[in-house]
Amino acid sequence: MRLEVYGDDEEGRIAISSLKRVLVNTDYVRVDPHPTNIMNIIIPNSTLGDDTIIHSWYSPITNTRTLEFRNDLPISLPTEILDKEIFVLLDKFEPVNLDFLNHIKTKKVCLDIGHYRFIEHFTKQYLTTFFKHANLIQLNYHVCDLLFERLQIQNEFEFFDLLDLDLLVITKGKKGATFLFKENGTFQSIDQSPEIIAKVRDSSGAGDAFFATVIKQYAYCSKIDRDFVSNTFLIANKASRDVIATMGSRRV
Repeated sequence: MRLEVYGDDEEGRIAISSLKRVLVNTDYVRVDPHPTNIMNIIIPNSTLGDDTIIHSWYSPITNTRTLEFRNDLPISLPTEILDKEIFVLLDKFEPVNLDFLNHIKTKKVCLDIGHYRFIEHFTKQYLTTFFKHANLIQLNYHVCDLLFERLQIQNEFEFFDLLDLDLLVITKGKKGATFLFKENGTFQSIDQSPEIIAKVRDSSGAGDAFFATVIKQYAYCSKIDRDFVSNTFLIANKASRDVIATMGSRRV
């Protein structure tokens, strides 16, 4: 039996109410005492063989912050992690998140742009300022034309160069993904296609699974090259395939 959880906050309750309205059985869904994850900061920990989620905050529904640090974010982080490189994962580009990024130095920023609605209300100048914090961006190919039009650029190469990224991943559903990076100062664009096309039972969470795997590989890699791309796509594609083969966006 799979057991799903939701956070003990308004977002979690709204999610459950929405499921009930469409007659989804939520009898086996339990409440987690922590707030629903919105923004995560992750510190890779190779000695433990796992990653540690340090913080989750900001609710796009209630526009409130769910602070769990003893210090007052976004001005400072706990002293025990100030000297560590942290990974900030975002798919919301609100000013409160930009404020956070402006105050944290030792960070790698990973952005997931999966739908145009995430960015449609922001100006070109604001988006450019926000995105320039990024080190890694995953971009759904459906968003590319509209995003590039908003930023007044021509293509993914100009987008990559504008932001000076470490890695740009453009996901294309069943067609795979394109990875853009620089090697010895030269643009590299590598298309990867899946060898196995899984039967889709529920596509919910496929992009998140792919993104999570890419970030994990990125966090531990010594350099980004063709071998990195090939290996990362193989693992990330399998993660997505496992998700879409089952009902629901999370497996435990």
